[in-house]
Amino acid sequence: MAFITTIIFVYLYRLHRLGKPGIFVQFYLLSMVVKLLACFAYTILIILKDRPGAGANVVYLLIVYFLYTALEITFLYRRISRPFGS
Repeated sequence: MAFITTIIFVYLYRLHRLGKPGIFVQFYLLSMVVKLLACFAYTILIILKDRPGAGANVVYLLIVYFLYTALEITFLYRRISRPFGS
């Protein structure tokens, strides 16, 4: 997931540098939806494979996912809000 996020970040940053904010926002939101769907699919897999421990595993996965998403949004916001070249 971190590798895919890095690739998406580089692509989105290039879009931002080209001055295409509309496309940037659409692709960024699309990447968030794709990662959310991947997390959902993995959650379903956890529930199906480990019924007794599923509750704790799903809660842990969601906490880590939300922390990762918050970190990603913060990093991206700080990166694009700086002037280019800094």
